[in-house]
Amino acid sequence: MSISISAFSSTDTHINTLIDQAIETHPLVGSARAEQQATTESIRAAKLNLLPAPTLSSGYDRDDGMVSQFQLRQSLWTGGKLTANVNQALFDDKAATEYIYEQQNQVAKTTIEAWQSYITAVSKQQVYYDNLQLLTEFEEMMQRRVNQGVSARIEMDLVTNRILQEQNSYQAAVEQQRIAIARLEQITGRKLSAADLPVPNIGELVSYAKGYSQTFEKMAFDQASFYNPTVVKGHYQVEAAKQEVKSLQAARYPTFYAQYEYDYYHDENRNNNQNNSEGEFSVGLSYDPGAGLSNLALARASASRVNSLSQSKEASRRQVLETIQTQYQQFASAKDQERSLIAAVAGAQIVVSSYRRQFIAGRKSWLEVLNAVREHSQYQAQLVETRTSIIAAYYKLQVDFGMMPWQKFDQSRQPDPLFRPLDPVKNWFIRQDAARQVPDQAVIEPVVLQSDHVAKPKSATGVNTYSLPVNQ
Repeated sequence: MSISISAFSSTDTHINTLIDQAIETHPLVGSARAEQQATTESIRAAKLNLLPAPTLSSGYDRDDGMVSQFQLRQSLWTGGKLTANVNQALFDDKAATEYIYEQQNQVAKTTIEAWQSYITAVSKQQVYYDNLQLLTEFEEMMQRRVNQGVSARIEMDLVTNRILQEQNSYQAAVEQQRIAIARLEQITGRKLSAADLPVPNIGELVSYAKGYSQTFEKMAFDQASFYNPTVVKGHYQVEAAKQEVKSLQAARYPTFYAQYEYDYYHDENRNNNQNNSEGEFSVGLSYDPGAGLSNLALARASASRVNSLSQSKEASRRQVLETIQTQYQQFASAKDQERSLIAAVAGAQIVVSSYRRQFIAGRKSWLEVLNAVREHSQYQAQLVETRTSIIAAYYKLQVDFGMMPWQKFDQSRQPDPLFRPLDPVKNWFIRQDAARQVPDQAVIEPVVLQSDHVAKPKSATGVNTYSLPVNQ
């Protein structure tokens, strides 16, 4: 049992290694990561908009000559526009992170499908090889019977034809293996050796996949959508759109600002006194509703877009649930089919052995024996396909449920409060209060009781000394 568990763990390691290599090098994931880096920079840019905005300009005046103007404007109140822009950037960044996870899942499933094709091809080769060995044995037996005149030449031709058919099936499996390796190399972006693609014992692997998938049914029908990045991405997109609406709705209000302005006159001979001024400080407001109050119309359009994204999110959730539940049903059906095929393979093997004996006894024809051999081979090939489909479905469901070791969804799905400009100030005051609060410590000092009528003796050094009372 320990050897089997070790083999199962080894297979897990190999498939996860292939997936790790694929998601690290695949351009779909790389593109999603680049997009996420852009949204991260958008957060920084949105927060920088909270700082004072400098402006420097130069111009020529007929009276004053060349004049340069420096202006520094700090927005005091924008109706919530700047705050909404920061929160929108935060949600856009979370949506971009979920898009990375979505692309990783897609690449992982593609890798699993290519790996499934590989192990199917290799396992089928073993089936066809064993069947060719049996047919070769039959050919030698029939050759002896033909030489002895016991059987007709046509029966020799019949077994030769069956050998050619089996060789074609074997070559098709070899070609399928080559194509699967080429696909895996394209997906992972590197050359793969035989050590990178060990073939597991699919029978044992199916047994352990069945044991480890006991909770899949509950997860598929209860909480599958929670783990899927497509659904979570849709949620963050809706929240980002809501913040965009808030930003556009802020155009209904004026913007209050504080401004410092300094003019520098290059013609010092004419305007030297003016250059010595310290500039002007002012407080004002501005209002920009857009041409024809277009900003208000944009706010209404964005509100409609929120509703559209909400509907798209619900549609994605239903589609994800349908896909996962259908995949689980196929997984469960394949497990039932495997049991039937195991019985069919065992029964076909018994028929082959029985027909072989009956042919020698003259009760079965040579064609019936070869048909029994072909039926046994077909059942074995179907069993291989069913088992590899079970294994692939097991790993795909793990991807959908977020159970693979390379999936770190918790890092980006922690509940974060919305950004507020005054939060850093509040946090600073909280830290200052915590630093000033020193816990009270009780200092215990020994107390010596003495009668008021007893004189305080002094030592030779002039220090008062006391005698401690003795309990009677």
